[in-house]
Amino acid sequence: MRDTICAAEMPVTLGGKTLSASQWAAERGLKWQTVKMRRYRGASWREALRPELRVRRWMDGWLCGSQVAGATLA
Repeated sequence: MRDTICAAEMPVTLGGKTLSASQWAAERGLKWQTVKMRRYRGASWREALRPELRVRRWMDGWLCGSQVAGATLA
């Protein structure tokens, strides 16, 4: 089971540099809430602190109306 502790002041070491988790988030242009939710969903610190991790928005993969395969409009 992954360790999901994610206190903002927890020291995190990446690339030989140690900062608090919230300092890493700020340095990488991430909101602390984003990092925290990634950790709760099972991401490692390295994954949670990657700014480019989220490449699409929440609803981008949804199919609506005429996009659904075989859908016909009446």
